[in-house]
Amino acid sequence: MSNPEKMKFETPDLTTESVAKIEELFPGAVTEGKINFDMLRALLGEDVAGDEAYEFTWVGKREAIREAGRPIRKTLRPCVEESKDWDVTENLYIEGDNLNVLKLLQESYLGKVKMIYIDPPYNTGNDFVYYDNFAVSAADYDEETGAYDEYGDRLFRNTGRNGRFHSDWCSMIYPRLVLARNLLGEDGVMFISIDDNEVAQLRKICDEVFGEGNFVVPIIWKKRSTPPNDQVIGAQHEYILIYAKNLLSAQLNLRARTDEQIQRYKNPDKHPKGPWTPGDLGANIKGGRYVASLNYPIVNPNTGEEHYPPQNGNWRFNKEKMEQLLNDGELYFGEDGKGRPKLKRFLSEVKEGITYTSLWDFVPLNTQGSKEMTELLGNIAVFDNPKPMGLIKECLLLGSASNSIILDFFSGSATTAHAVMQLNAEDGGGGGGGRNLNIVQKPNLCGGGAGGAKGGDTKI
Repeated sequence: MSNPEKMKFETPDLTTESVAKIEELFPGAVTEGKINFDMLRALLGEDVAGDEAYEFTWVGKREAIREAGRPIRKTLRPCVEESKDWDVTENLYIEGDNLNVLKLLQESYLGKVKMIYIDPPYNTGNDFVYYDNFAVSAADYDEETGAYDEYGDRLFRNTGRNGRFHSDWCSMIYPRLVLARNLLGEDGVMFISIDDNEVAQLRKICDEVFGEGNFVVPIIWKKRSTPPNDQVIGAQHEYILIYAKNLLSAQLNLRARTDEQIQRYKNPDKHPKGPWTPGDLGANIKGGRYVASLNYPIVNPNTGEEHYPPQNGNWRFNKEKMEQLLNDGELYFGEDGKGRPKLKRFLSEVKEGITYTSLWDFVPLNTQGSKEMTELLGNIAVFDNPKPMGLIKECLLLGSASNSIILDFFSGSATTAHAVMQLNAEDGGGGGGGRNLNIVQKPNLCGGGAGGAKGGDTKI
């Protein structure tokens, strides 16, 4: 992990770097550091989009794109005296504007982060204070969104509050996601908590930043046991959107089996392969996948009865393989030995875990987050709607390894830090051999000047 004292005083100019990459591919399209778009279009030919294309836009988007690549002259200031075990820990807790800090991290962490989790403002109307320097004024907004006839009279006008309400949030999150993607390794994944206020806008922005093909799944988190009674239909859920840097390279983990699931595997016949559970021998023949040679009788050795595949379909294996399974005692004919054949699925041969589902009703509710804040800080009102540690811990189990670098740039109540430390304690990680953590603190005030940096375990 890099030493903050050695970081450069100016962040990379990502726009200049992008132009250099284009020049490598199309030398003729760049002149004196500027892109000749007419030449680039000519070189690309028919692969260039026409005047109309599917896209998502908002007032201020062009400036938000420019902001992501704009360099800054700032640095991180180590606060050794406020840190604990500065020379030992590899965790960093950084206090400052997260946009500036993400730019500062580009130099040392580019492509090195395995997992990012953020819980940004949901834009509910009271959780988002915004003053980034690329916010558009009301006059600029009216100029960009207004439509006029030939006499200068307005034909149509969006209400300023409603349109800017979403536009300002989109302008805030866009450059941060661009910079966050740069930090992810090729196997990296990003988790973003959100609710219905901005989930539609966030999906479109992430599709643009990460690529639509790198969308993994929307996790639906059941956060309440009962619906709120002040709504016609009470929402009990939030979302966690998961995007990969490169879906083909992304590494996501299986969910550990519960004790109850493991106990389903028994070994009543003392089979040498160990505990097993009966499974289906039939194959799926939908979509024209019927194979005549896989439709044959299996003879129950105890009764002599012939059994064909269900619904006149296929067995999963051919006759030779089925004979081998029968001879090896890997077929099951019921407790009395007189039933239909089933396959013995051995615990020693199945995957080490089970596939995660998109519905998470097995993690703590949001009330647990408030309870944890009360236990730690003695005040339930210190943070609004803190996430429960168990929820973030499950995200870490899904998206990280024991030696991963993990980033959270909307720290809030530092639940991600809590979950990382808890998981390292449970699996023997920590220090140089466990998950390393970068936390950026300034949760709901997006923009403004940068603060100092605090390293080590100062705020964790």
